[in-house]
Amino acid sequence: MFQSFREVGNAILFCLLIEQSLSQEEVCDLQHAAPFQNILPRPYCKDGEKPETKLKRLEAKYGPLQVVQTIERLGTPKQASIAKEGDLLTKERLCCGLSVFEVILTRIKSYLDDPLWVGPPPANGVMNVEECTEFHRLWSALQFVYCIPVGENEFTVEQLFGEGLHWAGCAMIVLLGQQRRFEALLHWAGCAMIVLLGQQRRFEALDFCYHILRVQRVDGKDELVKGIPLKRMVDRIRRFQVLNSQIFAVLNKYLKTSDADSLPVEHVRCYPPPIHQSLAASRPPPGTIYMRADAVLK
Repeated sequence: MFQSFREVGNAILFCLLIEQSLSQEEVCDLQHAAPFQNILPRPYCKDGEKPETKLKRLEAKYGPLQVVQTIERLGTPKQASIAKEGDLLTKERLCCGLSVFEVILTRIKSYLDDPLWVGPPPANGVMNVEECTEFHRLWSALQFVYCIPVGENEFTVEQLFGEGLHWAGCAMIVLLGQQRRFEALLHWAGCAMIVLLGQQRRFEALDFCYHILRVQRVDGKDELVKGIPLKRMVDRIRRFQVLNSQIFAVLNKYLKTSDADSLPVEHVRCYPPPIHQSLAASRPPPGTIYMRADAVLK
């Protein structure tokens, strides 16, 4: 199973590296094409010099290199049209915010559209706390196992499977919307699946290992519990927590590039604190908050 997650995570990480490489290539293309598109850097001016004068000199110097104007003057109308389209494409590639990795994550998310990953709606109408019906609960159990310190001659899970395993799990949890229920993963495979399943928030709130980490920060105990050194286990949990946060940040960066207005409105039920019966009649009933992305409209 870990090997399968590792393959998924490595594939996601490979697509991310392609995205980063394409971005660097596009930036280089823009820099190389700048003199041919009348895109000139702001000239350096000493005291008393006017930048407008130097800029006009540069425009006159590089004027013969401008492709569109030259083809319009010497070429056919069809050639001029092709030159304009190429010039526009070169200028607007980065401005459009096109991302191959975002499309890949969206496609993977469509593959995860199955009740198997999220389970039935919670019985309390809010969220499942003790039930293990979502993917992030399974990943929390896996993470708890590999956060246990190994023996002297044993291999850790990161030595055997690398970060690809963690990427897949985190991606699925985020895409399933279960992130806050988790909070400490394995490698890129796990993180990627968590993200894609939209379970990142629930993962961070309900993960077993993160709970141990928070408790140990309060009591500061360093004991041997059932043969497991608590301090060493907490150190491993903390390292995986940092890795999870980095993976979640990368995935959310690409998944949240779309316009917030295109996102569906979420209906969030307000649960006010209990009040005395004598004051209940004077208090208004709880309302519904309509949320879209990070904005809250009441």
